[in-house]
Amino acid sequence: MPYAVLLWDFGDTLVDERWMRRAPDGVPGWADAWDATMADLADAWNVGATSSAEVYAALAARTGMAFAEVAAHAAHCCRQITFHEEAWRVAGERRRPQAVVTVNPDLFTYLVVPVCELATVFDHVVASHQEGTDDKVALCERALIRLGFRGDRLEALLIDNRPDLVDAWRDAGGSGYWFQGDARFAQDVGGLLGGR
Repeated sequence: MPYAVLLWDFGDTLVDERWMRRAPDGVPGWADAWDATMADLADAWNVGATSSAEVYAALAARTGMAFAEVAAHAAHCCRQITFHEEAWRVAGERRRPQAVVTVNPDLFTYLVVPVCELATVFDHVVASHQEGTDDKVALCERALIRLGFRGDRLEALLIDNRPDLVDAWRDAGGSGYWFQGDARFAQDVGGLLGGR
């Protein structure tokens, strides 16, 4: 199938999604505090029902850090994101019209998008917190609208590390590739997308 558009997941597809788990110096309990805060607030944060300010306040309370220290550490973490080399290389080649479709909070848009210069690689970035939904199919549908794509959904390929989300997009009529690591992607990409 010659795919007409690419829909890229972000965390654990294009990058290692654990970037916010890096502990600041002198705060060994950061990862536990992060996990506990995400258990309480991640779902709401991802759909824009709560903000980074509330999350930072919760992290400050759990770690004993000042709010400003938490905010500064979050910004630092977002400058240290590790890219999956092959996936990022292929995305950077812009082989097709493409969008990022991601379940992520406001921190993603105001810190990650500019730091990673996503607007120079992707035609659109569709983030759940802006859309008010964490439904990946709905995010893909909105991406297709923004890309101006009116073809058969089978020509729209979602590349995602979660097989359940790949299956959901397939069930909605799209095409999907289950990203199982950068080495496997490097093996598969020629058959998947062809040469440059």
